[in-house]
Amino acid sequence: MQTRPIDDCHEQTELCRTQALINRGIKDFSGAYMAVKYVAGHMDKYPDTIGADTVNTLTGLIRSPRFEKQKQSYFLFHEAAEALIRLAARVKEPLSKSIIQALNDILYTSHGKRLRAVNQALGELPWEPAASDPWVMDPLSVLPVDLNGLVPGSAAELKQTRWQGRSLIINTSGTACVVLKFATSADNITDLAREAAWLTRLQSSGGDMAAGGFDTPVPIEYKGHRVFTITSDLPGDTPSFLYKQHCIAFSPCPGYYEYPNDPGCLQPMSWTRDVFIKNARILGQMTVKGIVHTALIPLFHNRVQQRRRNDQGAYLWEHAGRLDQWLDSCQYPNFARSGPRDFEHIEQIDTGAGLRHYIGEHLLSFILVIGSVFRNKAPDRRGLTPDATPEDTRDLFDGAAFESMIADVSENYFKGLCKTGLPQELLQTIPRLTRALIQTMGYDEHMEEVLRIQDQNRMAEEQYHQFLYQRGVKIIPPKGQTDILLSTGPHLGGFNQSISVPELIEYLFRFSALAVSHCFLNGKRMSG
Repeated sequence: MQTRPIDDCHEQTELCRTQALINRGIKDFSGAYMAVKYVAGHMDKYPDTIGADTVNTLTGLIRSPRFEKQKQSYFLFHEAAEALIRLAARVKEPLSKSIIQALNDILYTSHGKRLRAVNQALGELPWEPAASDPWVMDPLSVLPVDLNGLVPGSAAELKQTRWQGRSLIINTSGTACVVLKFATSADNITDLAREAAWLTRLQSSGGDMAAGGFDTPVPIEYKGHRVFTITSDLPGDTPSFLYKQHCIAFSPCPGYYEYPNDPGCLQPMSWTRDVFIKNARILGQMTVKGIVHTALIPLFHNRVQQRRRNDQGAYLWEHAGRLDQWLDSCQYPNFARSGPRDFEHIEQIDTGAGLRHYIGEHLLSFILVIGSVFRNKAPDRRGLTPDATPEDTRDLFDGAAFESMIADVSENYFKGLCKTGLPQELLQTIPRLTRALIQTMGYDEHMEEVLRIQDQNRMAEEQYHQFLYQRGVKIIPPKGQTDILLSTGPHLGGFNQSISVPELIEYLFRFSALAVSHCFLNGKRMSG
């Protein structure tokens, strides 16, 4: 590594003077920010001259309560933390490791803007996935085919079918079956092609992608193609939302449709726990390779705004906003007894920031689905009671089991990702998190959302009427006249407000930052 030499002692003297000013407790926010900017610039230019005293100055400023009530305090904390992260990425141990450890320690005692700033700075650590060469999907090619040509069998066999969402499940003989998964839009055809390609790659990897009982469906290839257009009529009541009968085909593996939170599941809690543990471990092992499932469950800040927001209303957990219809989002999670499922959502990432985000999203999804396990003991108890009070289902939750499953998922995901156990300091925060989750998940206080005028005006008249009918509105008001209040929850947080369980976001901040820092240090050990 080449660094610029210090031409004279002036800059070193100025650095010492600025550090002393910060250490003495500078009270002016603007002055403190400019001082940190100067120290950060010096660290970037002369990293080989930086020692523990400079590191202690910046970590001390981040820990200090002096500016935590300032509206712009996030930027001060982030500037200091990011400068330390840039240094940690350039220098060798033991200084690099001591910087990471100091910032990790701050995570445990921080809240609000300080916690977010340190988390996002740690997410900037350079990281190289453990996967092999990057993978590019073959060009999309769709083959027209008759159903009997793709799925050979007698007419009687093809009658043994059922629809599950957009998937047609065909029993071919005995317990064997074939699944046709159909596209719902033109863009979705590419998604399905990606799923078929990933299934092929995961099958050919021989378990290398994720060790430990990861079963994947077997993709069906016909005449060199994996994406098809069915030219014949489809059996049964074909869903209206399919797109031109484009599909992929696969043979599902055992347990592919066995969800851990199925309301009709008669399995013991130990079975449910094992499903969560298995999937947490597998997702951790995949993620560290840069192979990321981007939609374990659908997560939205506001579903109704999907059409007019650039982010399609998707939930970004780092912003700590209200989580839309959390219980509905958990209905069919993309993990089951067999392992992860719905591989159209798998993508490759190669940045620490992407790693940090999806680690948090995975943990959020697991924790929400665990909560739904308890709510699904009595699925009809939701919303408002006959006397218009929120349904109270906190009695359905087993606090000890909930806490234990969060700990098991966290521990196994962390081990799969980092090859080491979860730090005890973080495990010790789970009891408090669990209590907060039961209070919010078990009490349907937030049921309302608002259909704003601009969202109404974006709908065609028929779509507008159907949208309101589906949400229980009996008398349809004129479109575009006034905002309409709807009961669509339960949500985690009131409409246009923050999430009602901030402890969950804090847990995700700490978990994801710790995981990224461990991945970084593991990479340094392997390369050094």
